[in-house]
Amino acid sequence: MKMSRFNSTSLLILSFLVYPLILSAAEPAAAPARRPTFAELFGDDVIVRGKGIEVKRSQLEAAYVAYRANLAARSQQIPEDQRTAREAQLLERLVVTQLLAQRATDEDRKMAKELGDRFMDESKKGAASEESFYRQLKALGLTPEQFKKRVDEQSMAEAVIAREVKAKIAVSETDIKGFYDKGTDLVVTLLQADLDKLVADPKSTPSDVARLKERIELKRKDNLTQLEQPERVRVQHIFLAGRDLKSERELTADQLKLKRQQAEKVRERALAGEDFAKLVNENSEDRGLAETKGIYTFGRNDRFSEEFKSASFSLQPGKISDVVATPFGYHVIKLLERLPAQKIEFEKASKDLKEFLTQQQMQRTMPEYFAKLRKDAAVEILDTKYQGIMPKDVDPTKPD
Repeated sequence: MKMSRFNSTSLLILSFLVYPLILSAAEPAAAPARRPTFAELFGDDVIVRGKGIEVKRSQLEAAYVAYRANLAARSQQIPEDQRTAREAQLLERLVVTQLLAQRATDEDRKMAKELGDRFMDESKKGAASEESFYRQLKALGLTPEQFKKRVDEQSMAEAVIAREVKAKIAVSETDIKGFYDKGTDLVVTLLQADLDKLVADPKSTPSDVARLKERIELKRKDNLTQLEQPERVRVQHIFLAGRDLKSERELTADQLKLKRQQAEKVRERALAGEDFAKLVNENSEDRGLAETKGIYTFGRNDRFSEEFKSASFSLQPGKISDVVATPFGYHVIKLLERLPAQKIEFEKASKDLKEFLTQQQMQRTMPEYFAKLRKDAAVEILDTKYQGIMPKDVDPTKPD
């Protein structure tokens, strides 16, 4: 039940109208013409205004283009009939982000910087290399500055909300134990209150009561299921990369053939009895080798390649796999141990459970909090297209 501060990386992409540059062969090449901005082409009127804040049409357009690009990267599209509703959501995010920035203290800004820097570091580590990370951004038309700006905005929003909302929420040890032992969370508590009212209502029917009881039990069961850790394996592997580790370019067919032959030779040495850990240290190209020693523990649903997981779960403890080809290269895997399915120990789960229960309370509290921010700032929606449809519970700390 690990809570993640960001479910995914938020990517911003700015759109530009590109005009073809026609050059005469007899004339020297002219400098590329400056691309007109959205404001220059269509005007840039203010569509939302409040005390100390305003959102211009160009800002909403940039946010919409970024959101659409994020969906496209996941092979999704926005139906045209949903555009206005999605724009309204983005507009509310822009408004709340500005409102929160106004309330930031020096301590909030310090915390936001730490959060942002940490997230940037984690994002880069998630890529094969820092160079690869920047190439991924460039492939989506995104500059590092644009990416950093969005990270900073979300970090600032999180810092302010942590101080003004999260710090006021108290989750007790009894609450945590209630979830661990019986699957009781905020949803269950609210449903139980509804059930009590239903039982006391003379107009309610036995079938109404039975349906609500079933709903509560299903929710409890689902919560408890989250505490069940499925069977896992702990393996150590020797990895030979299918790409050049510096340039990230794919190896040629001949180079891949040599890599496979190298993997076969290392495997033969392991089968002959050489120390596997020593072979890992001397031969593996795993980027995290210094930290992991090539050892990983995972379940069938964890984010490893299917070929790697299939080979790992097919082994018996102490046995060594054939050379396993994955999209990343070649692996020689040794199964160290199997870990049977079991409920996560309370001591290990309690911190995540407290965060989960806190987040539930926050989600219930924040619509009222955001409403107060808007009221205090006298926020006025000037574009009639968005009046009446602006959502009231957009959380700027969550990705689009």
